[in-house]
Formats: sequence, structure tokens, C-alpha cells
Amino acid sequence: MILIMIIGAVFVAVLPRFEKIDKEICPYKLIDRATYADKYFTTDEVANAIINSDPSIILIDLRSPEEFAKFSLRGAINIPMEKLLDDEYVDILNQDVYTNVLYSDGSLKSSEAWLILRRMGYKNNHVLRGGLNEWVETIMRPKKPDFMASDEELAQYEFRKAASAYFGGGGAAVAAGSTDAPAPAAPVIKRKKKEAGGGGCD
Repeated sequence: MILIMIIGAVFVAVLPRFEKIDKEICPYKLIDRATYADKYFTTDEVANAIINSDPSIILIDLRSPEEFAKFSLRGAINIPMEKLLDDEYVDILNQDVYTNVLYSDGSLKSSEAWLILRRMGYKNNHVLRGGLNEWVETIMRPKKPDFMASDEELAQYEFRKAASAYFGGGGAAVAAGSTDAPAPAAPVIKRKKKEAGGGGCD
């Protein structure tokens, strides 16, 4: 009986430790999720969506208003990184109607934004892999594959070459790229009443 009481006391003393460790796993799970392939959209997918006027995609430029004014992807809206959690943008970033694609110059800032939004429980947010740097390299100025290229690589190049012409790429300066169409107003999304969230990771 005394032995059972001692084991029970040890278990009670150790239990809070286990609970603490379990709670501390949450950020690691989040980082693990950050490597999911479905987090990303490729430049080809985004180019195809723009060319076909896909109404389900919202492009979100995380750079400053000054950078956005100089160059942005056609139809994108500007939500600077420092204003990401402002109330005015909740209805765009936390909804289940549209697919948001976050982008900046590279992937780092947009991946940080994705992590923040994911931590908030927001869904339907994705990252443009490689950002504008990869957009320029693959869409605006695509490189011709070598003679050993597969049919798939050749088809991809043909698409990118056509997309480059569509967006005014090739030898055109980046600033003169895809900004000729005005950015549309942010879509109106009806805010859903949120239930009180539970603690811990799901």
C-alpha cells in the first residue's frame, strides 16, 4: 500500500513536466508543417492562374507599398508584413472561399507570414516558392533547356516562353513587367462568427 502511494506521488510530481513538454512541442509541429509541399505554389501555377483569370486565387504582396507600386504581380493586393495581423485584413487572410498566395522577393518573408497565419489558425494561405526572384528567373526570363531535356521540360519551357511574352518579359525591365493591369479591390468576404478556440495543438 505504501509502495503504491509512493508511485502515485512520483507520478503526480512528474505529470506537470510531461504536460509542459507536450505544450512545447507545438512550435516544432508547426515548423514541421512548414515543410509540407502543399504549402507552396510554383511560379508556373501562379502564371497559369493569372493568364486564365482564375477567380479562386488571391495574390498577396507582403512588401512595402513603395515596392508594390514599383512592381507587383498582376492583380495582386498589398498587405505589408508589418500589417499582417491588422483587423482590416482578417476577412481576407482567414476565410475558406479563396486560395491566398503570399509572396515577397524570395520565400523567407512569405514563409514567416505563413507560419504566423498558421499559428493563428488561418487556413487557405500558401507561399509562392522563390517569390519574385524566381518569378523573374522562370517566367519573365526563362532559359532554354539543353538538347538532353525531356519532353516535360520542353513543354514547360514553351509555356514559360508564352507566359513571358504575355507578361512583357524577355529583355523588358522588371519594373515594366506585369503591373499594367490595375490591382483589383480586395474581395469582400463575410466574416464568420468565431467559436472560442481551445488550447494546445491540434
